Amino acid sequence: MFISYWVVDFSIISLYQTGVIKSLPDLPFPIFDSNKVNASESAYQFGVPDGPISATVYGLTMALAAAGGGENASRKPIFDVLLGGAIAGNAAGGVYYLYDMIFKQKKICLYCVTGAAINIASAIIIFPTVLKSLKKLFGSS
Repeated sequence: MFISYWVVDFSIISLYQTGVIKSLPDLPFPIFDSNKVNASESAYQFGVPDGPISATVYGLTMALAAAGGGENASRKPIFDVLLGGAIAGNAAGGVYYLYDMIFKQKKICLYCVTGAAINIASAIIIFPTVLKSLKKLFGSS
C-alpha cells in the first residue's frame, strides 16, 4: 500500500519538475516552498530531476515486492532481503533529503516530507520480515 503512495507522490513532483504543471500547491506557511525545493540543485544531483528517478525506483520496488508471490505462496527469502535493501536505500535517501531541506535549504517540500515519511515507515514495517528471511537464508544463531 505504501508503495502506491510513493508513486503518486513522486509523480506529482515529476509533473512540476518536467514543466507539465507550473507550481505545486503548498501549505500557507513561509517554511513551505515545494517549488523551490524541487527546483533546487539537490533535486537535480544526477543531471535530471529526482522526481522521475524516484517514481521509477518505486516502480521497480513494487515489482520486487510482487516477485516470488506472497509469503503464503512460498516466497523465497532472497526477495524479502532484496526488497528490504531497496527500501533501506529509499529510507536513507529520504533522511538525506529531510536533512538537506531543513538545514541547507531552510524550506520544506510537503510532498518530499510525505515521501520520506513513507520511506521510513516502510523500512520499519519491512524490518522484521527481512530479519526472518535472513535467518532462513543463513540459519539462526
